[in-house]
Amino acid sequence: MAEIDDYESLQFTRRFYRSGEFEMHISLHKLGVDQLQKENIIVIDNKMHKAGIIQYREISQNDQGIEVLVVKGPTLGGILDRRVTVTDNFDRVRGPAETVMKHYVNNHLINSTNTQRRVQFMSNAPDLGRGIETPWQTRFEPLNMVVQEIAEWCDIGWLVRLDYSIKKWVFDVLPGRNLTAGQSQLPPVIFSRDFDNIESQSFLDSDQQFKNVGYAGGQGEYEERLIQMVGAGAGADRREVFLDCSSAEDAAELVDMGNQKLATQKRIVSYDGRILNTGSFIFESDWDLGDIVTVQNRLWGVTLDSRITEVKEIYEPDSKIEISLGEEIPTITQVLKKLTTEVKRSD
Repeated sequence: MAEIDDYESLQFTRRFYRSGEFEMHISLHKLGVDQLQKENIIVIDNKMHKAGIIQYREISQNDQGIEVLVVKGPTLGGILDRRVTVTDNFDRVRGPAETVMKHYVNNHLINSTNTQRRVQFMSNAPDLGRGIETPWQTRFEPLNMVVQEIAEWCDIGWLVRLDYSIKKWVFDVLPGRNLTAGQSQLPPVIFSRDFDNIESQSFLDSDQQFKNVGYAGGQGEYEERLIQMVGAGAGADRREVFLDCSSAEDAAELVDMGNQKLATQKRIVSYDGRILNTGSFIFESDWDLGDIVTVQNRLWGVTLDSRITEVKEIYEPDSKIEISLGEEIPTITQVLKKLTTEVKRSD
C-alpha cells in the first residue's frame, strides 16, 4: 500500500449505467510507483466509491528522457466483465430493478453453483427493492451488459464500492436525486452560462436510430411464428422495426421483451459540459453522478432536465470536472458487442 499524489495526470470517470475507468501518468522513479501493478486497486481521495482495478501498464520515455508509467483500468464494477450468465436454461427473474440486478450478480459472481466462478471478496448490499418492477431473462451473455441493460431500462444506476469494515467489494444500486428547477423538495441545481458555472458545452438531439413501433417475433417458424406489436405511432411519425425475441416463453413475456428491445432504439438527447468551480453548486454535496438537474443555454434555445450519466474528474495543473447528461452515444465497438450478444442469445 502506498499514498501517491505526485503524478503528472490522473483522470477518473464514473458512469451511472455501467462501469467507468481511470488513467494515470506518472514518472517511473517517483515514490510508490512500484505499487502500481496489475490487479492492484487505486482509491481516489480515500473515497470507497472511487476505486479502480489496474489492468494496463505501459512504460515509455518522453522527449526529455523521462521514463513515464501509464496505468489504467476500469472502476471496480469492471469485475462484472469477467463473467457471462452461464445457465442450462434461461435465468429468468421478475422484481424491482435492484432485486433483478442483485439476483444476477449473486448467481454469477458471488454464489455461483460452480465454486470456481465465485469471487470470495464480492458481496451484495442489502436489497431494498428499489426501482421499477421488470421481468428479465439471460443466457450466456456478458454479466456487465446484462446489468447495464437492466439499469438503462429501469433508469437506475449501480456501482461497486469498497467496504473496509467487512473487507468486501460491495455491489449496490444508485437511484440518484431529482434536483431539477421544477421540483421543490430539494434545492435545485441549474447549470447555465447565466450562472457562470458551465462552459465548453455541446448538445445533441438525434432521431437517426429512433423507432417507436416494434413487431416482436417469438417462438415458431414462418407463418407459425408468434408476433406481438409493441409501441405506438401513426402516419409519418410511425417508425417500425422487427425485434427478434425468439427466447420468449409466451405472449406476455414476448411483449415484455419487445418493449425492452424497442426502448434501446430511442431518441438520443445528450449534453456535455465542463463545470466551473464558482461555488454556486458544490460537487458531491449539492450534486453528483445520477442526479437529475436542469441545464440551460438561452442562446441555443435549450432547457433540459436530464440525469447526470457520467462524471470525469481530471487532476492536472488545470484540474476540472466534465459531465455528460442524457443518452450515451453508442460507439462502433458497443454496437458490434451488442450485435454479437444478440446472435448468441438467439442461437
